[in-house]
Amino acid sequence: MYLFEWMAWWGSTFDETQRDKDWLKSIEKRQASLKALLEEKQPPLDQAVSDVPRSRGPVYAFNDTVLEMHCGSLEHYRGLITPLALTLFLFAFGGVYGAIDLLLQGPNHNGIIDYLVGVIGVGGLTAGLWYCFFKFKFYIPIRWELFTHRRLLIRFNRKTRQVYLHRPKYTGGVVTMPWDKIIAIHEGAGMRLVLAWMPHRTGQPFVTFAAVGKRAGTAQDLLDEWEFIRRYMEDGPKSVPKPRVRSKIPWPWYSLEPQFEGLWPILRHGDWKLWLGKLLMSPAFLILGAGHWVSQLLCWEPRWPKIIREAGQPGKPTPKLTTAEDYDPETCRRLYLNADLWVPKDHDPDAPAKEEESGSQWLP
Repeated sequence: MYLFEWMAWWGSTFDETQRDKDWLKSIEKRQASLKALLEEKQPPLDQAVSDVPRSRGPVYAFNDTVLEMHCGSLEHYRGLITPLALTLFLFAFGGVYGAIDLLLQGPNHNGIIDYLVGVIGVGGLTAGLWYCFFKFKFYIPIRWELFTHRRLLIRFNRKTRQVYLHRPKYTGGVVTMPWDKIIAIHEGAGMRLVLAWMPHRTGQPFVTFAAVGKRAGTAQDLLDEWEFIRRYMEDGPKSVPKPRVRSKIPWPWYSLEPQFEGLWPILRHGDWKLWLGKLLMSPAFLILGAGHWVSQLLCWEPRWPKIIREAGQPGKPTPKLTTAEDYDPETCRRLYLNADLWVPKDHDPDAPAKEEESGSQWLP
């Protein structure tokens, strides 16, 4: 499910009418934790954060040039939203049809007239419901997990010193980010390793996130994962244990992993009551796994653009870094409009004094 990625992109592309709403204030409050990153001193990329570099996967490519991994923040809920959304939509259809049926069962029953009224009424209301479904974008939750990319990918390229993210267009699309501007966020158990590119580092008016790998059982798992990526990029593939490269075929047992990832360290130190509780919950995990697998089957495998596939090879061009101007003019304008949601202008250390005062460093 790509809810987190969609919300991050949606929060970067508000228009003026949405910014005037009161609930935008609550969004600005949530940015406090992100803006706190500006004050934190990030360790240099040549500094180790763990003595045991290891990746818990999934890894899809590993060689002297690229490391490709799975990313995405709410993978364990994938396959849950679609049944809920379709159930609500079917209830709406059922309510409309039931109301029409009651109206047609009056005392003055006329078969032909009732038939015509029923056909026209049901057809019109059905068309109206479908119109509302697309007009008000009720299909968006379904697109988070159906008829979209089968997975989100992140590719680290040692030769170009770049990081590539492969995402659907409604979450920002494929982007190219600089390795040396990366920020690693390893909060703790139950979370994934989050990699971020903040505006105060990239000079762009938007933030880019990537939740890499599996959920962690302990905080140390996240440090080990980040150390694996860091050493690969800084010292090469020989400096880290060779990971198992996974096939991209959507086998059904792969869909059970997101439901159980991060549980083993908890179960290992838990008592029999915890084990019994998880055993009783196992049918729910199996149902979620089945929904995840169906979601995978109804999606397509993402494919990198040719310039990214060939990046780092002798004689091949290096992809340009993604900027706001790479998007269409309206999206570009909105990105600059909402730059203050991520980083206030007085936090930009590279802006000249005059630009710092006016905020013109965010103008296209």
